[in-house]
Amino acid sequence: MFRDRRGDYVGSLFLDEYMFDVELVETILSQMKRGKAAGLGELRIEHLVNSHPVLVAILNKFFNLIVSAAYIPYGFRLSYLSPRQNKVKREIQSIIIRLCQ
Repeated sequence: MFRDRRGDYVGSLFLDEYMFDVELVETILSQMKRGKAAGLGELRIEHLVNSHPVLVAILNKFFNLIVSAAYIPYGFRLSYLSPRQNKVKREIQSIIIRLCQ
């Protein structure tokens, strides 16, 4: 049924309601938590927030391009987990460091 209707469809799948605007990107960047670990590209939120204001406009165009092309770049799919040190492990490390001095 869908394929039958899709064949006669004339129009854009990219609706205006799915578009990003500069204000939205800037708001999202300002609300992101600071001090988090960098990603695979060694980029942190502080780099984006403290960069030139034109970067927000570039990101806006980039995100709209991703949505309109319906394609997510391969690098966006990659990530890694960094282990968190628990309190006991930090205390043991500090004791070892003090003993070695």
